[in-house]
Formats: sequence, structure tokens, C-alpha cells
Amino acid sequence: MADAKLSEKDIFEKVPVRKAILALAVPTVISQLIVLIYNLADTWFIGQTGDPRQVAAVTVSYPLFLLLGGFGNLFGIGGGSMISRLLGRGEAENAGKIGTFVIWSSVIATLLYSLVIFGFGRQALSVLGAEGETRGYAENYLFWTVVVGGIPMVLNQVLANIVRAQGKAKTASIGMSVGGVLNVFLDPLFIFGLHMNVAGAALATCISNVVSVLYLFGHMIRTRKESMVQLTLVPQRVKLSYMAEVFSVGAPAALQIVLASISNSVMLRLMSGYVEHAVSGLGIAQKIEMIPFQIVQGLSSGVLPLIAYNYASGNRKRMDSAVRYSLAAGLAVSVIMFAVVELSAPWLVRFFISDAATIEYGAAFTRMRCLALPFINIEFMLIAVFQGIGGAKQAFMLSFFRKGIFDLPLMMLADFLWPMYGLMLVAPVMEFLGGSLAVVLYRKQILADRRIPV
Repeated sequence: MADAKLSEKDIFEKVPVRKAILALAVPTVISQLIVLIYNLADTWFIGQTGDPRQVAAVTVSYPLFLLLGGFGNLFGIGGGSMISRLLGRGEAENAGKIGTFVIWSSVIATLLYSLVIFGFGRQALSVLGAEGETRGYAENYLFWTVVVGGIPMVLNQVLANIVRAQGKAKTASIGMSVGGVLNVFLDPLFIFGLHMNVAGAALATCISNVVSVLYLFGHMIRTRKESMVQLTLVPQRVKLSYMAEVFSVGAPAALQIVLASISNSVMLRLMSGYVEHAVSGLGIAQKIEMIPFQIVQGLSSGVLPLIAYNYASGNRKRMDSAVRYSLAAGLAVSVIMFAVVELSAPWLVRFFISDAATIEYGAAFTRMRCLALPFINIEFMLIAVFQGIGGAKQAFMLSFFRKGIFDLPLMMLADFLWPMYGLMLVAPVMEFLGGSLAVVLYRKQILADRRIPV
């Protein structure tokens, strides 16, 4: 009930840091987990068909689907960070202009991407190694999630970030969650009731995002008179320097997704040389690791507005306290989730599919990939810090380092030295190096700006 009991300015300025983080981060983590649940529900219900080809189809489609998150990050995180900083500077009118700008920009950019997938999706899937029936299933999945459902999915992220940037984390959480809950009920209806198979899961995802967008738009319309951010139907003139700040923060966040998609594509291409059960096992392992991943991401996304607002308003002591507490909380969660996953990997994979070969591969892959969890927490939290303070160079460096420079040749080397299984150890190595680099850059930022306390 944080949104109802506390004003947005109180959360940003007066409430004790720990309580403010809980008010902002807990609803965000919950919404991230609910979104994850419906993603997991897709895989679970598809797995209940007993057809590894359909699970493999979702896995192969994932890099192209993942790119939608790049648009969501570019305009959502970039716009949300800028809005929070403008509010911290007392520029509410410009915050509203930025909000309108990122909404329209995200729609246009996503529409162009959806048209590209509509025209060249089949060729892209072939490059990723999809063949025969697997490719047919993957094409159906992409049609509903990207071609038809791309704009609702990206708008869902962008609108939630705009609402969260004002301190209304609970409202943003409800908006993202309402569609996710609906998706869980629609999956079995479409997959089994209407016999749509993997296309049914994709259609359910599309509809759930539409519902979430309608909820968030409805909230903005209902609260437009008292809102800190006044949006307009038609885009207003925005300073080029403000637009540049949006893209300078949003671009590294988008780059994380793009490079992750490229990295995942290379891994899938290498994995496609092995048995289809291994590809299915990798897909399920990636779903399982998303549980702690989403918790850490929710924590960092939730605290970002608090960091951005207090940085812009000059309260560096409060900002530093938020960083320290969030890092400690995220590390505790990461360690606990690491232990749980390592101990229960076969049961977790079996929850999605009963195929014995897929379970064997999936459990081994899950245990190896989850070695990265503690380091991901450090990376994501410090990336959020740089996004909040407008540290585009540091955010860009971290995003580009963890995916895109070393991991691609390292995957090829690892696959040569230890076929298939070596691929799974690349992520832990890269996240350890990325976490170490994040700490170095953060300490360097502190030394460069004495006003930010250690």
C-alpha cells in the first residue's frame, strides 16, 4: 500500500532508505516474478505436450523475441531514468514531454522491427538452426509474440517504467502483473482446449500484454490531473540534450538485450549441432535461471528511480545508502537461490517436461549456468547506478563487456575443449569478470566525483 500511504516525494526524499527501497523494489520484484511465471507457464504447458520439438521451437525463437526487450529497455529505462532526474531537478513539465516522446518513439521503432520479422523471420530462424517442424512451430510463435504482439509487449515495459519513475512502483507492478495472471489461464485454453499448440502460448502472451497496456493507460488517464508527469496525446518539442540523455542511458540497456540475443544465437547455433533434447534442455535451463535473474533485475529496476532522483537533487549520501543496501539484499537473494537451484536442478527441469533425456541435459546445464548468480547481482545493481546518474560510458562499457567481446570466441573455444557442456561455463566466467569490472568502474566514479560518498 506504499503508493496510497506515502506521496512520491516522501518516498524519494524523506522515508528511511530501507523503507523507501522496500516500497519501490518489492512491488517491482513481484511484478517481475509474475511476468516470469507466465513465461515459465508457456514453457511448462508446451512441455506437457511431450514434444521436444515445440520446446526447441520456443528456445530457437527466443533471441528474436528477446530483441523486443531491447526496445523496452531503450525507451523504458532511458525514459524512466530521465523522468526521475527531471523530477529531482524540479522540471515536471519537461518530464511529461519526455514521457510522451518515449511512448511514441517505442511504438514506431517496434512497428518497424515487427515488419522486419514478418518479412524475414523464416530466414532468421534458419540462421539460428531451426529446421523442419521445429521451424514451423517457431514461425507460429514469432507471428503472435513479435509481429502481432510486439507493440503491446514493448509498451507494457515503457509505461511501467514511466509510472515507476514517479515513485508509483505498486501501480506499475499491478499493471504488469494483471496480464501475466491472465496469461496463465489462457495458456491451457489455447494450447490444449483449442489445439493451437505453441501458437496458443504465443497468442496468450500477446493478449496478456494488451490487457496490461490497457490497465496502465487507464491509470494514466484516471490520475492525469494529479500526476507528477503530465503526458500529452501529441508529442511536444523536446530539447535535443534531453533526448540525447534518454538515448545515452537507454542505449546501453538496450545493448544488453541485443548482445545477449546475439550471444544466445551463437550458443543455439553451436548447440543445434547436437541432439534436439540438448536444445530443449538448454531452453528449460534458461527459463529456470530467469527466476533469480528476475529478482535481481526487479531489485535494481526498483531502486533506479530513487538513485536517479537523489543524484539529481544533490543528496548523494542518501543515494549511496540505497546502493549499499540494494547490493547487500541482492547478494543474499542470489546466494540463497544459487543453493536452491544447485540442490534441486533435476526436479526443477522435470517440472517442465517428463522426457528423460531432456531432464538429464537440462539439470546439468542449469547447475553450470547458475554459478553466475552472485556476480550478476553486482553487475546489474551497478549498471542501474550508472543508468540512474546518467553514466552512459560506464553502462555502455559494462553492457558491451559482458556480452559481445569475449564471450563469442570463448564459446567456440569452450565447445571445442568440452563439447556442448563447455558452452555452459562461459556465462559464469563472463559474469565474474563483468562483476569485477563493475566494481572497478564504480570505485573510479566515486574517486572522480568526491561529492558521491564511498
